[in-house]
Amino acid sequence: MNPRGASTLRGMILLLLLVLLGFFAYRLIPVYVNAYDFRDSMRTQARFAAVDQKPFETIRTELYNKAQELNLPIEREDIQITKGPDGTTISTTFTVPVDLSFFVRDVQFDFNEKGQ
Repeated sequence: MNPRGASTLRGMILLLLLVLLGFFAYRLIPVYVNAYDFRDSMRTQARFAAVDQKPFETIRTELYNKAQELNLPIEREDIQITKGPDGTTISTTFTVPVDLSFFVRDVQFDFNEKGQ
């Protein structure tokens, strides 16, 4: 193979790898953005739980509605809320299946937020 053909083949392989990387990022990044947006909502609820004096069921419903808005597979029962001497703790664990065309990747999140 001549040097020119080898560089063209290397360029095509590099282009293919960049396209695949872009595709995977296109599918995975929104899942992470939504999950961490939900985590931010959990943090806010935990931080202000003592001040707002909301019942746990109200907090759970608000977080569940936020999860539905973000298309996260979280059920009401998955959101655990406890109150201790050091504040309110909200935790949840969930798995988001991401279809990458060639296979499905399960991305697991385990969030635990403590308010003071």
